[in-house]
Amino acid sequence: MTRKNCGPTLTCRIYGRLLAGSVLLALCMAPFLPLYAQESVSYTVERYVNANFPVGMAFTPDGRLFYAEKFNGRLRVISPEGVLQREPVLQLPTSGPGERGMLGVAIDPQYEENGYIWVVHTADTSPPANNLVRFREDGGIGYDPEIVLSVPILTESYIHNGGNIHFDSDGLLYLSLGDYDDPTNAQNLETLPGKIHRFQVTDEGLKPAPDNPFPDNSIYAYGFRNPFDFTIDPFSGRVFATENGPTCDDEINLVLPGMNYGWQPDYECVGTEPLDLPDYVAPLLSYDLSVAPTGIVVYDHPAVPEWQGHLFFCVWNSGTMRRLVLNDDRTRIDEVHEVDLGDALCQIDIVVGPEGALYFGTANEIYRLLPTGAGA
Repeated sequence: MTRKNCGPTLTCRIYGRLLAGSVLLALCMAPFLPLYAQESVSYTVERYVNANFPVGMAFTPDGRLFYAEKFNGRLRVISPEGVLQREPVLQLPTSGPGERGMLGVAIDPQYEENGYIWVVHTADTSPPANNLVRFREDGGIGYDPEIVLSVPILTESYIHNGGNIHFDSDGLLYLSLGDYDDPTNAQNLETLPGKIHRFQVTDEGLKPAPDNPFPDNSIYAYGFRNPFDFTIDPFSGRVFATENGPTCDDEINLVLPGMNYGWQPDYECVGTEPLDLPDYVAPLLSYDLSVAPTGIVVYDHPAVPEWQGHLFFCVWNSGTMRRLVLNDDRTRIDEVHEVDLGDALCQIDIVVGPEGALYFGTANEIYRLLPTGAGA
């Protein structure tokens, strides 16, 4: 990759550590799971299932976990009992090298009525394109896939795809796209890459959300290099996103409508200092050296009151999970904690399960951090 010595691709040296960590975890889990504690919260960490690069994960209301397999274009499903369905739910022709692939998955807000699931994948076409696809699912089988949005990759690059999707409480759909390895995209309001978008889902297809900051435009915020993931805060309705910089300025951002997050040609790393750009917003957290932040989620579950409202995110390069404590108005990070995972690694996506556990992935597994007392 051009952006750093190691990032979320198969070419990184971290895989040696990853495989070794998997072996160590298997040994320490037999026959007992170690008990960890952070402040007054105790929990166990266990391998949930083996998985092939689960880059995006989402739970349905009935407790099934759907996850995207990056390289082969498959969407898989795990039962509430932790059993992986043998056959994929759906497989789409996908270009998987570098940071392309089956990238994101979201459950439709009206899933119980319409059965819709949404995915983002890099279509194996000429030119390749990151496609937003909607399909119906019933009994673990996907059918009637429909391309709702297609964003061609005209740079011929394999990196900076972004590609995650989430819905807010009003049913609006948010989509992140990296700059496709062309920094000019990030500042150009006439292109889709390098942005976080917000859409209204209608019977006629996607439309820019009515109160978007730019009239008749899907752009919610701009100036991004590669926003790997984002989460919509249930406490404020705002968006928090991870951003991958060049050799520095990997960030956690509070994403506000119409604001500019600074990536541009000839960028020089500034950390949290201001940039002389229109509508620029500095990150909440910035790293001097590359760490490669990936999945991010707000904890919102009664299983752990002490963690209510905290941000959790994964770090690709080190495999660590970090917990962020926000101030009362949720506009500043007051504390940063590293969560003890033993020999497990938190490298890709992270989601909150229906029982209050944190599910997180590596290239080969999905793990579960289960707080003591939370339902299994």
